[in-house]
Amino acid sequence: MKSAALVVVLLVCSSVQAQQKVGSICVAPNSSERPTRFSPGGDYNPATLLLKIDQKEAIPWPHTKPVSVKELTLEESHLIVLTSDGKRIQSFRFRFSEYPNAELCMSFDGYQGVQLYDKGTNRRRAKYCGCTCP
Repeated sequence: MKSAALVVVLLVCSSVQAQQKVGSICVAPNSSERPTRFSPGGDYNPATLLLKIDQKEAIPWPHTKPVSVKELTLEESHLIVLTSDGKRIQSFRFRFSEYPNAELCMSFDGYQGVQLYDKGTNRRRAKYCGCTCP
């Protein structure tokens, strides 16, 4: 009896998860060299640049290959925070509904700050940034 109830619960949970729509962000690599000009986000250290999305664990900003952040719900607002040397240098909220596609690309050059755009309609820009995550 207990095992049958467990099976039903697992089936319901997997069904709910399958229906939940999710998006992803491909984080394009940036230079590992310190910026040589003034950055609107303030001076930052590429060696300690971290990206945090919502409650996910902070990840180092990539310098050689893009990194994909997956399983981001489409319905909710998401908080993106960049820190360097333990200090917040930029933060903002976004919703996937602001974009025509649930696959986004994010770049950061230190001068223009974070750029977030749709991979589908900006394929050339995404490719230029190295944002070709699967």
